Amino acid sequence: MTLMPSFVRVLFVERDGALVKVAGWKRGARIWQEGEYVVGEGCSAEELRYWAGLWLSREVIERNAPHLASAYRSVGLSASPYDRDLLFVPIFLSRATSWEINVVKWCRALFSRANTLDELLELDFRAVGGSFQLRQLKPALEEYRRLTHALSGDPWIVRQRLLSIKYVGPKLADAYLLFTGLDASAAPIDRHAIRMSRRLGVAERFRVPMKALCMKYKCDDCPASESCLRALLSAKFGEASGWVQTVFYLQDVMYCSRSACGVCPLRNSCLEARKV
Repeated sequence: MTLMPSFVRVLFVERDGALVKVAGWKRGARIWQEGEYVVGEGCSAEELRYWAGLWLSREVIERNAPHLASAYRSVGLSASPYDRDLLFVPIFLSRATSWEINVVKWCRALFSRANTLDELLELDFRAVGGSFQLRQLKPALEEYRRLTHALSGDPWIVRQRLLSIKYVGPKLADAYLLFTGLDASAAPIDRHAIRMSRRLGVAERFRVPMKALCMKYKCDDCPASESCLRALLSAKFGEASGWVQTVFYLQDVMYCSRSACGVCPLRNSCLEARKV
């Protein structure tokens, strides 16, 4: 389940019981499960740890989110600091559309034609589709390329620079920080985070991050920090906040959206389940 909720997933395909990297850094590398262990071929131990979701230690997860950690023992946080440019693409394309139906399909088509940022910018995205996300991708990538020299170091500075790109809001900027391994505490606030925060009583009254404020302040200094869900999750779960948001996605997709309360691992903590 580690790769399923990660944007890194579009860089891999499943073949013969293994995940094969088909785009970006170390294309052709393979990872697979052998009992309790994750094994890799064509990649270093460090690369394997990132892709398999083991770079964020279980100790950090259990210390910061013990209840969720006990329910989701097999879930890690897959990231790839080696593929930052390519990961900007699925993150940007994920706005207001289906991940399974559209984003994965678009990325497979794009990454079969291009393996670097410069190669992507040479493509005519209209050959892939006519959605507004694809129409806006080229100018966003051009802005992104102008910033690439400055997208490392302090995550807060990287976040603010990403937010200067047209159509990039806090959710996309935080997803970039999280899935490129720049900041494990970055929690992208999407509909799953909103829904699960309410259901599990993590926060009842809150607002979503506002781009104008995020471009100006760090969470600790922001006048909205006491009511902003991003700041509330970071305060509660610390370094595990990004992992928690990943679990929120899985929980919502696998159980809540299917009304599968009877088999839900968090049913005893769910405020909605208590009403039934």
